[in-house]
Amino acid sequence: MPPTTTATGRTHAGGIQPSASFFRPSRPNQENQYLPQRNVFPLENIPKRDSDSSEHNGSKVFNLRRGMSVDNGEDSITQEFDDDDPTSSKLHEEEAIDIGRYKPSSPSTSQNHNELSISRARRRDRRRSSFTDGSSSFVPAGSPFMTSLANTLKINPKTNKPYRNHELHPSRNRFFCHGRLLTGGDSPWAFIFCFGIVLAICGLWFGTTCPWYWSNLGGGKAIVIIGAYLAAVVITSMLTTATMDPGILPRDLDPDPPYPTTSPSDGGVRAPMPRDLKVRSDVVRVKYCPTCKTYRPPRSSHCKMCDNCIDGCDHHCQWVNNCIGKRNYTTFFFLLLAGTMSLILIITTSALHIFLLTDREGMDFRQAIGRSDGAGSAAAFVMSVLVFWPVAALFSYHIRLVLLNITTIEQIRNQAHKTLVPGPAPPNPFSHGTWRRNMMAVLCRPTGYSWLDPSGIATEDKREVNPGLSGGGVPGRR
Repeated sequence: MPPTTTATGRTHAGGIQPSASFFRPSRPNQENQYLPQRNVFPLENIPKRDSDSSEHNGSKVFNLRRGMSVDNGEDSITQEFDDDDPTSSKLHEEEAIDIGRYKPSSPSTSQNHNELSISRARRRDRRRSSFTDGSSSFVPAGSPFMTSLANTLKINPKTNKPYRNHELHPSRNRFFCHGRLLTGGDSPWAFIFCFGIVLAICGLWFGTTCPWYWSNLGGGKAIVIIGAYLAAVVITSMLTTATMDPGILPRDLDPDPPYPTTSPSDGGVRAPMPRDLKVRSDVVRVKYCPTCKTYRPPRSSHCKMCDNCIDGCDHHCQWVNNCIGKRNYTTFFFLLLAGTMSLILIITTSALHIFLLTDREGMDFRQAIGRSDGAGSAAAFVMSVLVFWPVAALFSYHIRLVLLNITTIEQIRNQAHKTLVPGPAPPNPFSHGTWRRNMMAVLCRPTGYSWLDPSGIATEDKREVNPGLSGGGVPGRR
């Protein structure tokens, strides 16, 4: 008799050990696991045919190509669509008419019949594709994916079109362009203000300072080109960080977590048991999220602003109105890098522009800023100086985090640990040993696939439980 395990056994707190692929996103598997069989004909009822008849062999092959059964090629057609669908019944009627009209009468006409069969099959595919909706690029018309019980489409009863994953995901995120773009659940005004400041500084600098450098300074064209490149990196990185899936984790992966057998001593509510995972030579404890109903992977956290568990969550940034997680941290870091370099370039060139106006053209400072280009350079200089200090401070802070391979949340927890427990903070199990390896691991890692796949077509599994697993046995067997 095998030994029995209790709730306090070695698999819980002291820890469940899931496989490494549990925390590694992969491309969604759309392969059919189970296909219902329709109009299955018994092989014993097929009459014997003369194998030397070329007419029968040719018609049988093309009847199978058209979806017809072998034993009755002229009258029966395998149903590829729902019987209640008027469009499919119409197609079946048209195919039956075509079969009766173009039946080959002799072996000499079999080649013409074959060409007609191929052309009719192509017309049938075009007609069927015309009855599909805009999701045909995701689910090809007539594909087995549409009839698989393991991947049944979820249809919206109001629009009669398939749901997309973002329409069924309960969170505070806002999705756009059929789920390809998203924003966080916070107020968007901070992001709008920040993006407006970026556009204002770039507009002033390109409208006033850059034309003077382009026409009056020898290396001015190179300065303008470098500034244009940095501005493009800042704008694209900011938009990408703000509209990208940061690593939203799927929900309902563990709807029935294990609970301890005894109630807490303080009379509180029982909490699901944690899991202990081994990371290199250390052990990391992960907790259960009651909102998402799943065990969070290491370095993940639940964002209250977006109401999601984020993989590799660093923090929620209100200035981009999105969480900074594993999938968009690299673009966020390069946003700070390009922003800092752009501000340094704008501050330097704007101040130098005003100095050259006073030096070359014999103006004083008041006359220099009284000109339109001088006033624009002065405004860009003042705005850049005001924005530079918080951006540079945040960039230097994240440089330290990258070199140590820790997140903002982990840094805050380490500071809290130092105030509560004397002594050094616990070692970081995710560090690669050197700052070079840590920087390569954080900044050069691939983005990876989205766990949520917001723009994908939503499916559900309608397969019933195997009766053999419920103790009822398999029908028809002893």
